[in-house]
Amino acid sequence: MFRRITTFSFVVFTIINTGCGDGDNPVKDDHEGEHAEAAGLVLRNSGVEIVRYENGVVSGNIEVGVGRETALLSVRFLTEDGDLFVPDADDGFSMSVEISDEAISEVELHEEDGAWNFHVIGLAAGRAELTIKLNHDGHADFVSQTIEVVVGEEG
Repeated sequence: MFRRITTFSFVVFTIINTGCGDGDNPVKDDHEGEHAEAAGLVLRNSGVEIVRYENGVVSGNIEVGVGRETALLSVRFLTEDGDLFVPDADDGFSMSVEISDEAISEVELHEEDGAWNFHVIGLAAGRAELTIKLNHDGHADFVSQTIEVVVGEEG
């Protein structure tokens, strides 16, 4: 009897502590298809790819001048097969963008720009790091590696 209770307790503990992910890529669990299967992302400036995060590697960066704002930056997520997608915001998906140094640059998200777009504003010359999260119902399904933001002197 004790062994059966212990086994049951272990199974329940494992299920509870597994939660919604596995650390490196918290979207590999299924939850009946409710989670976006993001494995990376592509960031575009006016339709031109400027950053790619794939297989744990970030290539490219965001550049903006002091006192300037980038054109609309759009995010497309990558599946493990390399296909681009955007989740449906109506299914509880959203994006958040965090910047490491708000004295160097800031992020602006405008509802009218759409759920998967944002701007970066240069405040002072320097470098900062940006992180993009794909959220679902109050938790992050995907978190990018840091993306470098370079703010150059006003020109």
